[in-house]
Amino acid sequence: MQERADGVKLAHLMILFAVFVAVGVLAGMVSLNKLHDTVTIEAGEPIPDVSRFIRDENITGDFVTDPNTVDMNVPGVYNIEVRVGGRTYKSTLEITDTIAPLARPVDRTVPSGRVLKAGDFVTDIVDSTEVSVSFANEPDFKRIGIQEIAVLLEDQGGNITEQNALLTVLEDNEPPRIIGAHDQTVYIGDRVSYRRDVSVTDNMDEHVKLDIESSAVNLKKEGSYPVIYTAADVSGNTTVKTVTFTVAQKTEDYVDKEELNPLLDEVLKDIISEDMTQLEKARAIYNWTKHQIGYVNYPDMGDWVSAAYQGIKNRRGDCFIYYSTAQALLTRADIENQRIAKTGGGHYWNLVNLGDGWYHFDTTPRRGGGDFFMLTDVELEKYSEKHNNSHVWDRTKYPATPTE
Repeated sequence: MQERADGVKLAHLMILFAVFVAVGVLAGMVSLNKLHDTVTIEAGEPIPDVSRFIRDENITGDFVTDPNTVDMNVPGVYNIEVRVGGRTYKSTLEITDTIAPLARPVDRTVPSGRVLKAGDFVTDIVDSTEVSVSFANEPDFKRIGIQEIAVLLEDQGGNITEQNALLTVLEDNEPPRIIGAHDQTVYIGDRVSYRRDVSVTDNMDEHVKLDIESSAVNLKKEGSYPVIYTAADVSGNTTVKTVTFTVAQKTEDYVDKEELNPLLDEVLKDIISEDMTQLEKARAIYNWTKHQIGYVNYPDMGDWVSAAYQGIKNRRGDCFIYYSTAQALLTRADIENQRIAKTGGGHYWNLVNLGDGWYHFDTTPRRGGGDFFMLTDVELEKYSEKHNNSHVWDRTKYPATPTE
């Protein structure tokens, strides 16, 4: 009988224990249920108020977790703690991204060979999360003509928007133009910049690559050395221009370009303006050089910089000074030009390219008169034949002018 009574007591104790456990679990559940298990917001929304986490709208609480540490633009699940009635409770904040990106398509026109990124075909991208932009199919940037381009915009939530734009690929057979690369004299002991005053233009490519090969130049030894300028555009058109750098000892007439440039700017300020065409600027430079410098025989200078300085400063000189002054002014005005020398020596003049081909540009006054502004080969040869072969040159060394 005693054993049976003990068993009954044990059973009662076990039931009481189970009741206490159940009450504790129930109390814990009631405690946890003060907060929502999860609060869901769309990426880009502002930080939710603490009241959104509390089940009972009549109860107030405070964040234990600083919500400012959560980037509301990054999808994910974040643990949030809230203090209610002196106790801390846990919930989760789920940031979702269900809205696809918006953007505006942009049509593009490029020369053959110019490669664009997918992002170049869209603008004004709108989304709360980071957006990656890619091609649905890689365009052919060498195929001449018009192509429809499909661009995919994907946000961090995996939402994808497709935008369609047009790609126009233009045929480009025109090579770049190298401006300002001239034969010149440099001096032992000076530092030389082969790129200074040299620029490249192209009809389509704004980012033409210019390579300069100057390894043949020995700046410690007198002599004449080739410097090769090579410009290639994105379509593969290439221009190569070889000039001669003459290394010499400094003379009394030596002038640095830094001394020359202010004189050039002073002249150009008086004779040209920004609203003038290239042709008008070239004519103004031609007229000034021809009429403001008086012709006198002058010792051979060899250096066009020093000769141009003398032409502007002293306003007198021979054909080399006329040529040098014109070259300096043209180059400073960003007009492409190069020197041309008479076969056998004795005369120098300029060739000028205003964008439609090279033309002769001789500012030296002649006894026989004549205007030598933008003449073709044929026109200058006709004059030369009538005036004791005044202009004879090696056609293989210089570009031909247009026929008309």
